Amino acid sequence: MSEVQLVDAHCHVHEYDEEEIRSFGNIRIAGVAMDLESSGVTLELAKKFGNIDPFVGLHPWNLHKNVDKLEQIKTLAVTSGVAGLGEVGVDVRFAKASFKEQLNIFKEICGLAVEHGLPLNVHALGGWDDVLNICVRLGVKSLLLHWYTGPVGLLKVIRDAGYFISINPAIVIQQKQMQILREADINVILTESDGPYSYRGLNLSPRSLPNLVQLISEVKNLTLEETSRIIYDNYLRFLQASR
Repeated sequence: MSEVQLVDAHCHVHEYDEEEIRSFGNIRIAGVAMDLESSGVTLELAKKFGNIDPFVGLHPWNLHKNVDKLEQIKTLAVTSGVAGLGEVGVDVRFAKASFKEQLNIFKEICGLAVEHGLPLNVHALGGWDDVLNICVRLGVKSLLLHWYTGPVGLLKVIRDAGYFISINPAIVIQQKQMQILREADINVILTESDGPYSYRGLNLSPRSLPNLVQLISEVKNLTLEETSRIIYDNYLRFLQASR
């Protein structure tokens, strides 16, 4: 895999130390944040590492205790040369804020994305339809639904809107993701780790990506080089679609 460019479209690099980030090599990483503090750390890391594209955001799990920081995060987004907004979105299962509040804040963030031409790196567990409907209605140009496990029937909507989904290494134990991979157009697929995260005994990190790309190439009946090239091109379109 040394000849190909790998992409981690959703990674919490702010949780890694710098030595470990160096160990990831030249993997192109979308560094997503959880709140104001991690947004700042991600921006600083992007200054030190040329392979990190910094995203700033407020995760739906943190809305209930950080909503007062939203304006500062929005200011960072428009003054700090970010690659996009994330991790943002909704979560009907684990977030403590009401779903109505989550949706209202997400609409506000979508407005910012549209106004400033920023892609969205989105967590939408249990709210896939709502997020898609909002983004299409508000004119969001570039959207990544990270670790997509939503309805297969929404894949056509995602493709037609020019949006993207990401596949996680947990696909080896998550049958729904495997179904998604089989059904999804290769031109909407990105790879991610969501690292550092432990999921059912799997330690997810950018190091998981070579095996993930290998699996995707097998499912899609493509060579490793073809698969990695398409995914990298998809990632560039994700970053640039709003510009």
